Amino acid sequence: MINQVEAQNILQDFLRIESVTPDVKKSLDFLEKLFRKYNFEIHRVKFGSPDTLEVENMFAIIGSGSPHLNFAGHVDVVPPGELDSWKHPPFSGHIEDGVIYARGVEDMKGAVIASIVAGINYFYERMESKGTLSYLLTGDEEGVAINGTEPLIKWVNDQGIKINDCIVTEPTNRELIGDNIKIGRRGSLSCDLKIIGKQGHVAYPEKANNPITHAIEALTKITGQIDDGSEHFLPTNIEITSIDVKNPTHNIIPELVCVSFNVRFNDLWNEISLIEFIKERLSSVLDEVEITFDLRKISLADVYFTGSGKLSDLLQKAIFNKTNIEAKLGTFGGTSDGRFIAKYCPVVEFGLVGRTMHQVDEKIRIDEFFLLTEIYQEFIDNYFNS
Repeated sequence: MINQVEAQNILQDFLRIESVTPDVKKSLDFLEKLFRKYNFEIHRVKFGSPDTLEVENMFAIIGSGSPHLNFAGHVDVVPPGELDSWKHPPFSGHIEDGVIYARGVEDMKGAVIASIVAGINYFYERMESKGTLSYLLTGDEEGVAINGTEPLIKWVNDQGIKINDCIVTEPTNRELIGDNIKIGRRGSLSCDLKIIGKQGHVAYPEKANNPITHAIEALTKITGQIDDGSEHFLPTNIEITSIDVKNPTHNIIPELVCVSFNVRFNDLWNEISLIEFIKERLSSVLDEVEITFDLRKISLADVYFTGSGKLSDLLQKAIFNKTNIEAKLGTFGGTSDGRFIAKYCPVVEFGLVGRTMHQVDEKIRIDEFFLLTEIYQEFIDNYFNS
């Protein structure tokens, strides 16, 4: 049994480990030692390719039979930035006035430890319990997300291990612990676009074809909201993130405009329909003026939607019992590794409050960490005994 003092110490020790993507070995060593102390079976699995950095991941499991509940999360964090900008060192786990400071404490080391403490305490108190509890932990969520959760969940499935339900411990709440559960996420499509004209002297524009002027008009055709949203999702939105002509000279009409943009899309779209839409809009402007373009996909994260059901119902019940808050079900926010897990089992996301993730002085209130642990433990109890 892990009490609050011990849980706080575990969290602080975990936060003191620098684990910027993909350097997570020490973090996984720490968790393996904790899991083994409480009789979990541990699997350390690495994935990589010639074009990507190798990433180490972990799958920890206890119990037997069904139902099988999984908690999924990541132990990697984004870089801390300028160290002098932090009130306390970013890997100190310093506590002041009930607030704990550290890179990754909110996204998502705090929730990872809360879920582990909750699971350990449940099985410690009810060792006769039927069912399986597991933890799927990656070191590649804040990176390119190629060698982490996606191949790991496939590896688990290939071993013949069937996960029935999953909670991803992302920071989902807006203001208070328990105000939001995520039951899906919009997709994300990132693209690079080259708009190609004809270079020439600015004194003789008739001999050139300036791509900048036409690019501005064409880009207005694809930016902003392109639908009114769907039943469960916000509108699809396209944002230009970079425009560059790489022209250091005032008397040259450039040949090329390089553009980067991102699409956050709902379930009305997929990769093919989005690319077709964007190409059609660009062509409607550029074809008439003999400007060509080259559109290339850089990355894609699929949209997913679990919807309401037993999993979210039990989680809402646990939240209400501990907070008296009726948690809302939503799909707002960015992408998460839930999109990979949703291909194998129902998944919802619930963790800490998203106030300071990726910011200088990332922090959480320690009482919210304890509350989240209690909610997770209540949920686990309800899940295995409902």
